[in-house]
Amino acid sequence: MPLFGRPSEEDEQRAAAWRDWLRKRHPLAIVSFVLGLFSLIEFGAIFLFGLAGVVVGIIALVQLKAAREPRPTHGHWLAVAGIFFSFASVVVAALFTYRWI
Repeated sequence: MPLFGRPSEEDEQRAAAWRDWLRKRHPLAIVSFVLGLFSLIEFGAIFLFGLAGVVVGIIALVQLKAAREPRPTHGHWLAVAGIFFSFASVVVAALFTYRWI
């Protein structure tokens, strides 16, 4: 795998596989996962990210449950993980806030 220069055929195939994987996932499930992970990394210092991750994850799960074939039907576990991470960060932030009061 060259650092500089032209991408190889293997690089193109790997990029196409990631693109196809990403296109099959529900966008709100990805947003929920990213918000939850970011919120957990920063220990819930900004409650908004944790709360938004939970809300967006629930919306994604509802939409995935009602989805038909033309729409992405994958991403249940991303949404669940986003909800879990977001909820955990809100709990950690609440514990830190309660401990410091």
